[in-house]
Amino acid sequence: MKTVAAHAGVSAQTVSRVLRGTGYVSEETRAKVLAAVTAVGYRPNAVGRSLRATRTPMVGLLITDITNPFYASLHKSTEAVFRERGLTLMLLNSDDDRETERQQLELVRSYRPSGLLLAPAVHSSLTTEDLVGFGAAVLVSRTLPGLAVPSVVTNEPEAMGEATRALLAAGHRRIAAVLGPQAASTTTRREAGYREAVLAAGVEPLVFYTDQTGPGARAVIRQALHTHPRITAAIGFNAPVTEGILTGLRDEGLSCPHDVSLVGFTDAPWMAFYPPPITVVRQPVEAMGRLAAQLVLDLVDGKPVAPEPHVVPSTLLHRESVVVAPPGP
Repeated sequence: MKTVAAHAGVSAQTVSRVLRGTGYVSEETRAKVLAAVTAVGYRPNAVGRSLRATRTPMVGLLITDITNPFYASLHKSTEAVFRERGLTLMLLNSDDDRETERQQLELVRSYRPSGLLLAPAVHSSLTTEDLVGFGAAVLVSRTLPGLAVPSVVTNEPEAMGEATRALLAAGHRRIAAVLGPQAASTTTRREAGYREAVLAAGVEPLVFYTDQTGPGARAVIRQALHTHPRITAAIGFNAPVTEGILTGLRDEGLSCPHDVSLVGFTDAPWMAFYPPPITVVRQPVEAMGRLAAQLVLDLVDGKPVAPEPHVVPSTLLHRESVVVAPPGP
């Protein structure tokens, strides 16, 4: 930076202000400094900076399933926010395993990150104390009981209830809720919304748990159809589960929506043009990501952030996969 300052004819403090984007510098001086940066080939050294700072300019993002499109959208939206602040996002995957989760967190911790975004594993054993060392930690999508850190979620009970009522309004009375892992907070919240809706209508709940993957849902829906052959509608836990339900229906010689109406949870590009286009609870993934990233930045800046769920509402997007229920026996 001293070399740049000498080349531009300014002080090292002025160079620092230009590169950090802080403090007032005239446009003429800024242009001189940036021209000098190019001329001398200056590049900031992140490792060198971290030796002088308490944190590196990096934020960890630990997710549960890197193949789930929900997390791809989450990564993209959070990265855009952090990039504006000069922070790099480090992506890690836990495979929904709590031991792997702890190993990945130790790896992130070794880089002394500025913050952490975390979607906890199903049987996570993490405590508030485990996350204190990260300073700015925020949970996304899933929550953990007793963990005193902020989280960003959607209104899952209400959204699931609305989706269930849409099927009930179409005359369906045998509605399968094909959910995720039973211990996941997302499963608990979505199941609550489903049960409330069907019980209010005097309908028997048909709840099935999966490993939240396509193959897992495919096997579960086939078994459900054998056990309850009068099922006329289903709700999928996420995009992979919705895809698995459609594959399982095909395996059984059934079609959507002629034989079984379907509502998905979390939109995916293929749902808009699949025959038929899938009615879906569209989670505001991008908005959730932006809010989660901003909460991390607020914590980094020392601003107060309530250690509670911050809710971003979902919407039910009506397409063509829900039709009037076929006449019963």
